[in-house]
Formats: sequence, structure tokens, C-alpha cells
Amino acid sequence: MGGVQVGELAGLVWRDDCVACARVEVARAVDGLALCRQCARDLRQVPSRVAGTAAPPVFAAGAYGGAHRGVVLAAKDQRRPDAVRVAGAVVAGTVRHLVGVGLLTDPRLAPLVLLPAPTTGRAAKNRGGCIVRRTAGVAGRQLGAGAHVVAAATLAPGTRDSVGLGRRERASNIAANLRVDAAELRTAVRILRTPGATACIVDDVSTTGATLNGFAAALAARGVAVRAGVVIARA
Repeated sequence: MGGVQVGELAGLVWRDDCVACARVEVARAVDGLALCRQCARDLRQVPSRVAGTAAPPVFAAGAYGGAHRGVVLAAKDQRRPDAVRVAGAVVAGTVRHLVGVGLLTDPRLAPLVLLPAPTTGRAAKNRGGCIVRRTAGVAGRQLGAGAHVVAAATLAPGTRDSVGLGRRERASNIAANLRVDAAELRTAVRILRTPGATACIVDDVSTTGATLNGFAAALAARGVAVRAGVVIARA
């Protein structure tokens, strides 16, 4: 192989740098995830509520900076599958916290519906698939068979990017461009008929909570009541 060592070649395929800070000091030693120990600790902080969110309350695993920002950017911009796995683990941990405080039902006892926040087909294509949906999928698998990921909606082509929009503009943007998948919606409604079942929206970043609140309002109008929202970071 022209003098290239097997370990060097493997490094081109299986990256061993931390997805959050890029330090090369990990070998998937932290719970099997590509994280250095410092970032792993940072990502395990107690979730906090995003200010100003009420219906439903939105909880973030941390602030948009440091390890939390690094994971989001690695998943979205660098298209790193290992970053999506880390993001899913962070979401699962945040959900477990909300189960612990009684806001969500333990999926071992009653169904829990995870609803990925909608995105445009263009954004999903540019990132090799919908990052939020994939993140929710990882979280659902970690939470067990009682967790169901239901991708109930997308955003219409041409939807404005929420970056730079105010709270009201974000909510209006969602309301005007939400496209509901009727079959997926029926699935969510059916699951939520089970006694004790709860629903939770999943997203990557929340600035004001308006996008998640707007999505929740649209779902409520169609018979799906959302108990909480979970994000990796609050901006």
C-alpha cells in the first residue's frame, strides 16, 4: 500500500477525533461514542428550560457553545454519522431527565412519541438526510421499544430559514409552510390513545422556542397534544 500503515488507512475511514472539539484523544472509549472525556462530561449537564416557552415547555441539554455547538455543527455541516449518534444520546438523556421529573411518561411503562421538528427537503438533501429525524431515531432506539419516532410533518420548499427571524416571524413561518403527513399523523394519534402515552418534539437548537411552539400548536389542532420539547442546545 505504498508504505501506508493499516492504522493510518483506518483513520481515514473511522475518525478518532472528538466530534465536539476535534481533539484527537479518543478511541470511542466514552460509551462507545467519539467523544473526549471533557466533552462527554459537558454534554451530561442537567437540562434546563428554554426561557419564554410555555406550550409546550422546551428543555435544552445545554447552551449553544462548547461541546453542544460542536456536536450540532459536526452533524449538520460536517455530515458526521458519529456526531448524529452523540446528538441522539444527548436527546435520550434529556428525555430521561424529563421522565425523572414527571413531565414525560417512562417509555418502559407507556408509549412515548418523539416528533422530529419539520425541515425542508432541500435542507435534508444538503445534509445527507434529515439530521433531526436521524437524531430522534438514535434517541428512540436508546430509549427502548416504547419510544416511537413519528415524522409527522415537513416544511414546504422555499420556506424561509429561521435564522434572523423574530419570535412572531418564526411562528408564522411554521404555520404557513407546515406540510403534514396524514399517514404519520394518524400513527401518532393512534399511539397517543394508549393510556399514559405522551408526546415530545425533538429539535437541534432553540432560540426562542417559537418554532417548536408553532409546530406543537399545529399538531394540537390536528389532535396531537405535545407535552414537551427537547433540544440539544439553546441559542
